[in-house]
Amino acid sequence: MVNDLEYQKEIRDWIKDIELSNPFAITLTTFSNTKISHSQNFKQFMNRLNQSYLKNSYRRYNKRLTVIPIREGTNHIQTHIHCVIDNPYPDRNREFVRLVKESWSKSVLGRPMIDIQPMYDKGWIDYMTKLTSKSDIKDSVDWSNVYIPSPVG
Repeated sequence: MVNDLEYQKEIRDWIKDIELSNPFAITLTTFSNTKISHSQNFKQFMNRLNQSYLKNSYRRYNKRLTVIPIREGTNHIQTHIHCVIDNPYPDRNREFVRLVKESWSKSVLGRPMIDIQPMYDKGWIDYMTKLTSKSDIKDSVDWSNVYIPSPVG
């Protein structure tokens, strides 16, 4: 059985090996709700963001933004999601940030507290995979919403 520190190291190494061109470090806060899961809510958010940002590429060719979401929260800490979302169009950064905010605000569990920063180094990966603020690191990666495109070549 893998302990938490080994699992954390494996996750960090795996994320750090992913090819990202213009990544953003994003924290999304959520309302509590029993009608929709945080994972379902994040899926709806990403569908909305992909649709509004990628437009026809998303609809016709199923192109999607690279995303790695990690959920945090305990009985004492409000649930929130730390994620990396790669913006493949650096000349559209302002539009990307605006659409992240708009898409999250339209989600069922989306609270208005959102932090979006360019990810300049791998320190964000260490932060979002920290062991504190999680009930269990092994359940924190939202695998159903991770999207990494296959390498072209």
